[in-house]
Amino acid sequence: MSPRVFPLPFAVRLNRLCSAGHTVVVSDLYGLGFDPVSDRRNFTSVRDADYLKQQVEENYASESNGFAADIETEMQKLEQCDALIFNFPLWWFGMPAILKGWCDRVLAMGRIYGGPKLYENGLGKATKRGLVILTTGGGSTVYDGWSFNPALDQILIPIQHGIFWFNGFLPLTPFVAWSPVRVTDEQRAEYLDQLDSKLKLLFEETPLDLPKMADFPGGGHDIQNRYVVVVHRQRPPDETYRKLVTAELALIDQWKRQGKLLEFKASAADDPN
Repeated sequence: MSPRVFPLPFAVRLNRLCSAGHTVVVSDLYGLGFDPVSDRRNFTSVRDADYLKQQVEENYASESNGFAADIETEMQKLEQCDALIFNFPLWWFGMPAILKGWCDRVLAMGRIYGGPKLYENGLGKATKRGLVILTTGGGSTVYDGWSFNPALDQILIPIQHGIFWFNGFLPLTPFVAWSPVRVTDEQRAEYLDQLDSKLKLLFEETPLDLPKMADFPGGGHDIQNRYVVVVHRQRPPDETYRKLVTAELALIDQWKRQGKLLEFKASAADDPN
């Protein structure tokens, strides 16, 4: 099997990946001084000089080799990679502006997506992989969906679904270092060990199987017949119930990865509601 190539804006673990036989291409956006502002600087070509419509200019640049040099470089990295890894601190419930700007400028209609080139038919062809590596300010309990913040998997939908899967990249389970500035040195070292294990299995991990366009012929009804179901407990959980929880959650995780279950939330066992 030939070494896979992927852009990796996460320099700390480069040696681990290179020693595993991968070719690593880094886009350090801050180091590059990458301009996140999307406008006519994206292009060397001009389709309509009087009115800038982004997608019109992107399509024209795709046909006429008209992308600016910095954008062309990043596009080629994206086209050649086998895995795309975003590494960033969660910032205002999303990615920092410089990374959002990279997406706005590089993910261009015509060249990267558009027409039939979407989802399982997109650039990633449902074979390339997408991984988010992120840090948070708050701990895991404030992003579990039962606190004052939205659940982290909901916060990451614009990336997991709207960037990775929309372009045919198979989303992997994100790697999260919870509040690394507030934990011990030992915990930070453990995070790095966990990340090493995650990257070692980058191409063996079962990705999330999000809905395919083929599941919705003509944009219509879901032929997989996925429905919304809400279940309430009728009485407090007993020991028999508690013993079933671990196996049940494992099954839920399997269904989510298979795309049979799009969203799942469970209250804590001792939650009176």
